[in-house]
Amino acid sequence: MMDFIQYTINWCRGEIFEGRMLALFGVIVLIIAMLYWVFGNTSFAKAMILPFLVLGFFCTSGGLGVVYTNQQRIVTFEKQFYTDEAGFVEAEKERMVFFLNRYPATMWGMAATILVGLCCFLLWAGPYGRAVGLALILFGFSILFLDHFSEERARNYQHVIVNYLPGKGADI
Repeated sequence: MMDFIQYTINWCRGEIFEGRMLALFGVIVLIIAMLYWVFGNTSFAKAMILPFLVLGFFCTSGGLGVVYTNQQRIVTFEKQFYTDEAGFVEAEKERMVFFLNRYPATMWGMAATILVGLCCFLLWAGPYGRAVGLALILFGFSILFLDHFSEERARNYQHVIVNYLPGKGADI
């Protein structure tokens, strides 16, 4: 049976993986923006540069932030666990309740972002409206995509926390 801290570390590693995927997506979007800047000769291609640079910057920096934060959490969580196992498990229970409660807001927020992007794309005449709309749609879908997997992993981790008996492990 796996020690509780291993479940915690696995959860953090999953978040690190998702952060890397978001950062990779951001880098790809930045490269696409640069390619539009170098090779784009239409008004639409030129309009894509700034929205894609902003999107790429936010995704890259956000993804790298998730990676850094969770790498630091692993070290902190290990220290806390080996110092006070029961206190750590209780703190994780509370943290996961907060963490899981934010998913519906994120889902609705990103759905709204996609709808705003769609409205910009369809209703804002000209290439800039379409470019901003596409960037918003891509942003919304990227966060929805990653949070879908994050939520499943968080629910699995919460199941471990709820069924954990200090000194006996998790009954899974």
